[in-house]
Amino acid sequence: MELEQQLASVPLLAGLEPRARHRLAEVGKRRTYAPGEEIVREGTTGTALYILLTGAARVEQDGQELGQLSAGDFFGELALIEEHPRSATVTATAETDCLLFPAWEFTALLEEHPEIAIPIMRALIQRLHRSEHHPA
Repeated sequence: MELEQQLASVPLLAGLEPRARHRLAEVGKRRTYAPGEEIVREGTTGTALYILLTGAARVEQDGQELGQLSAGDFFGELALIEEHPRSATVTATAETDCLLFPAWEFTALLEEHPEIAIPIMRALIQRLHRSEHHPA
């Protein structure tokens, strides 16, 4: 499947204009992780947003599993706002393709396509709401 089509199937990006998704496809860095490979480690500085294109991953904090991620899920959005230590470790549980967006490149992309910020802001608000009303 072509990358732009994959991005159209990601809930976070589905509502964007095709032109904005095209720019995301141009800017994003594609990485493949083997089963068992860490994608990010808790405590390291986060500098990118990750979108899972294919595969699956486990999210752990302090050795406790917090959840699972699958194609269309994303993480690392706080890195787009500020450099902050990763709050969890994310490990591929199957061969996993990710598209990652370094914060500095994503910021430049937002200046060109500010509408990209809206779904990310909504997702952040949902996650904050869940953590406030349903703490682990």
